[in-house]
Amino acid sequence: MMNWHDLLSTKRIGVKGDGVVGREESPFLLDLDRITFSSFFRRLQDKTQVHPLSVGGRVRSRLTHSIEVASVGRSLGFGVGRQLIEGGSDIPDYISPHDFGYIVQVACLSHDIGNPPFGHAGEAAIQQWFCDHGERVFSPDMTEAQKKDFTEFEGNAQGFRILNRLDYFREKGGFRLSHATLGAFTKYPGDASPNNQKRIEGKKAGFCQSEKDLFAEIADSLGLIKRDGDTLWCRHPLAFLMEAADDICYRVADLEDGVTMECVSFKDVEYHLAPLAWSHKHGKTVEARRQDLMEQGWYQAMSENEKLGFLRSKAIGNLTKATVDAFIKHEKELLSGHFNEELLAVTPFADEAQACKRFAGQSIFGTRRKLEIETASFDLIGVLLSNMCAAVLDLEAQAGEVQSVSPKSMRLLKIMDPPAFQPSNRYEYLLMVTDFISGLSDRAAVNMTNILKGVSL
Repeated sequence: MMNWHDLLSTKRIGVKGDGVVGREESPFLLDLDRITFSSFFRRLQDKTQVHPLSVGGRVRSRLTHSIEVASVGRSLGFGVGRQLIEGGSDIPDYISPHDFGYIVQVACLSHDIGNPPFGHAGEAAIQQWFCDHGERVFSPDMTEAQKKDFTEFEGNAQGFRILNRLDYFREKGGFRLSHATLGAFTKYPGDASPNNQKRIEGKKAGFCQSEKDLFAEIADSLGLIKRDGDTLWCRHPLAFLMEAADDICYRVADLEDGVTMECVSFKDVEYHLAPLAWSHKHGKTVEARRQDLMEQGWYQAMSENEKLGFLRSKAIGNLTKATVDAFIKHEKELLSGHFNEELLAVTPFADEAQACKRFAGQSIFGTRRKLEIETASFDLIGVLLSNMCAAVLDLEAQAGEVQSVSPKSMRLLKIMDPPAFQPSNRYEYLLMVTDFISGLSDRAAVNMTNILKGVSL
């Protein structure tokens, strides 16, 4: 059984001792500060949420999405923290409901920080390139697990790598976030092993082999329960809140953006969001609640934009409250590691929320413009990977001597801003490439590809 004293650990990678390190108001506000001012976080402003390469700020980017998810996550964390403390749970004296809110807020702010250009299409492009070219770029001494970090490249694992290695104190703890925040951030506390996929926390990789020992250290500090084998742990309970905040936002906000982009009609979105927004009529069916809202005079008097704002606000509010209640109801299962579902799935709104997700998948994610850009992203990222991998393999062949590589490789390596430490094997050289490419924004990836092709100077 896990306990809140360990789960709320303020220990930090790279900081000696057990003393609380952070701001006076809360140790977790230091985590918030570091994410907010990070260049990796800023780059999310030009990364795909749903609609790639959108202009004019009409729809959400990964940055605005992450900020919205963090807002919901803070409310979820505060609500859970307040009920746990008021309910007499064994919470450390120095922890307040706001601390729960800050932990989940930071986890939410950074939950997409490892996403490559073009979102999930970018992940798939990286995966396919390494599957197609692995025989050429992988070395015999690389383990199968190391190869999977590339052939099954995962933005969640890259995010964990960014937070702990690639910014601030590079290779010395990275952001040096609290263990509690890193636990809440890690939605998938395991590697890419196929044996991990039986449970909700093992569906994807949450860390690369390069960070495997680091995560084990954090998991031990937090008291996370070890699953079968040596590469999977149970989730930190607050990671379920981070996941729920993300789920709430994209189920609601993706539909709102769909109206803005004219992918779906307002009437269709209204149909799906009304039962989530007009939920206080207990005992009424989904259709009755929907019809009841339509008949309200004040609602009829609103413009479509006002109605959309009302539906979004009320739906998010109701889903947030229901998620807090679900967490408290299942606290013991969460602490014992036996909970194996999404929190939204055990709320009274499970069916309505799932209907929103299904509708978005059918009507928004397959638009022609989106498919065209995502298809192009495979060639774009392929060009980047081909050139950058050639440069790092040239560097490896020259035993790390930058002055000995070809003139083109030298320039590419300078663009990549290689780490201060010397890679010691092929795996680490290839990580230099995925670190660079995953950090590019959508437009930076397009521009870099055009430069490499010699068509844009």
